[in-house]
Amino acid sequence: MYDVIIVGGSVAAFSAALFAARRGLKVLVIGKDVAGQANFTDAIENYPGIEEVGGFELVHSIRTQAEKFGVEFLQAEVSRIKQADGAGAFVVTAFERQYKSESIILAFGKTPRDLGIPGEQELKGRGVSYCATCDGPMMKNKTVAIAGIGDVAAEAGLICSKYAKKGFVLSKTDKLVAHPGLTKLLFKKSNVELVPFIQIQQLIGETQLQGMQLMDLKTGLQKELVVDGLLVELGYVVDSNFVANVVKLDEQGQIIVDHEQATSNPGIFAAGDATDRLYKQAVISAGDGAAAAMACFDWLMRKKGSIGLTSDWNKIKRVK
Repeated sequence: MYDVIIVGGSVAAFSAALFAARRGLKVLVIGKDVAGQANFTDAIENYPGIEEVGGFELVHSIRTQAEKFGVEFLQAEVSRIKQADGAGAFVVTAFERQYKSESIILAFGKTPRDLGIPGEQELKGRGVSYCATCDGPMMKNKTVAIAGIGDVAAEAGLICSKYAKKGFVLSKTDKLVAHPGLTKLLFKKSNVELVPFIQIQQLIGETQLQGMQLMDLKTGLQKELVVDGLLVELGYVVDSNFVANVVKLDEQGQIIVDHEQATSNPGIFAAGDATDRLYKQAVISAGDGAAAAMACFDWLMRKKGSIGLTSDWNKIKRVK
């Protein structure tokens, strides 16, 4: 029996684990991988206090810090979460084994939508990025293509225009379908160009993106475009089906949380990109994870009839 099981393996999950363990809770983190989306980020430059760090290195350092306080880690994929019959606890199933906990923190993140073309998987984090806010500054003085839809693609283009030598906004139609104000602002930039009626066929490069094979949708002709980077902005998906039976989700499949990171089910909290939090950044996920852990600790203590969270700086021993 654990005090809390945390589902996930990235910034939110290990931040929650760190804060929960320092409160004296018995913590198990179950994640199918370490770092998740952060694995595809070569350099994070907007994490406060750290000038530059790789995504994997950041997550690994938080995990190491958490493990020093006794956090256990199991690399596995959670297939089911259910209420324990009459026990006021939860049962988490992973690798066909069951783990019981008094509370749960869901912190498994979101997954960016892929283009689904040859070469994409091999070049993720090697010129192919899915977060303009995170990686736009890394495109300084480079030639970059933006493949996306709606306002997020226009915003990616605007971020890119601040750094890139040249930005190509790719569209399958004759225009980028986005807010008129955004597109007007975007195409005022002298270093940004719309490439209409284009579909990416495959990416070129072995260890680093070197270009793209394109098809003209009007003529059917093939051509190559030499680029140093590709920003893919097709939105994100949350694989939350396995928790739909225990918490409420919004229309996008995101976990609905309140200001204390609590879900619709008492004892289950959530943090990071899998929630309906508006902004999806590593530093926000870290804060969400910490908040979820403290709210979880407070809930557990009150459930036991003890005083809840009386401060957020004292070391409070676990109540037996």
